[in-house]
Amino acid sequence: MSKANKSINVEIKDRTDSNGDSISELFIGKKMIGSVKQLSEDKFQAVNTHNEAFHVKTFDEGVTQLIKDFHLHH
Repeated sequence: MSKANKSINVEIKDRTDSNGDSISELFIGKKMIGSVKQLSEDKFQAVNTHNEAFHVKTFDEGVTQLIKDFHLHH
């Protein structure tokens, strides 16, 4: 018997850090799973809750990486 696929709602909240840079925080429910920050025009940094940083090329790739990391360790 196969499992039914469940949809997951991911909420993205934008905020600014102490340097004035924009950071997007990702939440599943009320739990924060990480954040994505734009470093340059074509470079982003995704940071999970374990402070592991991933360098990615697009914002969407950063979101996908954080969701994969969350499901791997959850």
